[in-house]
Amino acid sequence: MTVALVATMAMSAGSVARALDLHPAFSSVAFLIAVAALAAHAFRPPGAPLEAGIADRAGRSLIAVAVVAVVAERHLLVASRAVAPDDVLALVVVAAMVLPGGSRWRAVGAGLAVAAYVTSALTLIAASPYRSDAVVATHGGAELLLAGRHPYADFDMIERLSRFGLPPEFATPLEDGTRLRSLNYPALAIVSPAPFVAAGLSDVRVLYLAEVLAIFALVSLSVAPRARAVALALCIGNLVILGQFVLAGVDPLWALLVLAAWRARRRTISAVLIGLALADRQLAWLIAPFLIAWAWRDLGRREALARAAIAGAVALLVHVPFLVTAPAAVIGGITDVVLLPLEARGVGPAGAGLAAVIPRGVFLAAAAITYVAALWAFATARARGRTAPLLLPLLPVWLAWRALPSYFAFLPVMALLEDGAAPAAAPAVKGGGAADRREEEGGARSATAERT
Repeated sequence: MTVALVATMAMSAGSVARALDLHPAFSSVAFLIAVAALAAHAFRPPGAPLEAGIADRAGRSLIAVAVVAVVAERHLLVASRAVAPDDVLALVVVAAMVLPGGSRWRAVGAGLAVAAYVTSALTLIAASPYRSDAVVATHGGAELLLAGRHPYADFDMIERLSRFGLPPEFATPLEDGTRLRSLNYPALAIVSPAPFVAAGLSDVRVLYLAEVLAIFALVSLSVAPRARAVALALCIGNLVILGQFVLAGVDPLWALLVLAAWRARRRTISAVLIGLALADRQLAWLIAPFLIAWAWRDLGRREALARAAIAGAVALLVHVPFLVTAPAAVIGGITDVVLLPLEARGVGPAGAGLAAVIPRGVFLAAAAITYVAALWAFATARARGRTAPLLLPLLPVWLAWRALPSYFAFLPVMALLEDGAAPAAAPAVKGGGAADRREEEGGARSATAERT
């Protein structure tokens, strides 16, 4: 968990640097530290589990620090004239984590920590209108869908921005200064919030907050009981998640689906979850080949091919209603962010200023070569049961022309699934072979050791 802690602290420092409007190089260096730590972590042997007493003391301290960091970040983004509810909750959490007590008292403290996080998040949502084209795209697309219009063919970002009181400058810029006007997210990103918008939800960031909390719960329950306090602290204390997926309103559903797919990796339902992730965000397109490579390596070629077919069919099925009537608008919109010459931006070297002296093609080549090398290294590695299929796909994106903070925000919590995580119990898939049975037996022994 040390690597997850280092990555979380580095990314959070980068988030603070962006909130303070410091030079982009500060956030780029911070994310470089996080990416380097996670890359080194991806192939190392699993570490020893945390000793119960050390984990308890570390978890209590980290939860207190995480809650204070969240409230401080909220003050940077949305100031309050007097003592606010999350301020009071933060003080209570610190007291709860400092005072001695049994497991029941620690559970109460953890619940208060989550309450403080939710209070700060809701304060950010209530005090800040939409301020990114990402949330305008999903909310605006859902409104078009509910109005009986085609969410891709009838979508215009400038028009949607105006609907939410934002100027055209909030649309993603291209290198020539024009603005991206298409709906450039896969269909599930607009289908999933549509029922809530129809029910009267006026701010879809509330839905995204619920999905973030579901991710926190999934990660915390996936690690050994003795490490759950540390896991919760690292989830709460990741300020990039708060800033990107709550305040900015970037859709986190793809990450929840990917994490659920990894937890169910020995079940066929994993392929369905991968397909849904593919239908929600382009980042899942980078992760899916690694998950299929894991299935090929650990479950056999037949199972891997079947899962690839299922995932592809599910992703296609989500898009069929829109492809039938306007295929060019759907395909063009979804691929615009990949094919069009967008302006350099983010926490990578391009966003730090190197885009002015190095051509875009160099960044594209560096990211692509690194990605292919990572996929090859993982597919041919002998070590099994790692979270590398979750970590490695997105690390090369730091070298890309656009490396937004949201691309990396969930990597530390993904790393938590490896440190002390108990493998999902499921029957072996046919074709896995004796090696898979040995792995499952070893995993069961490891899980038993974690519980002692």
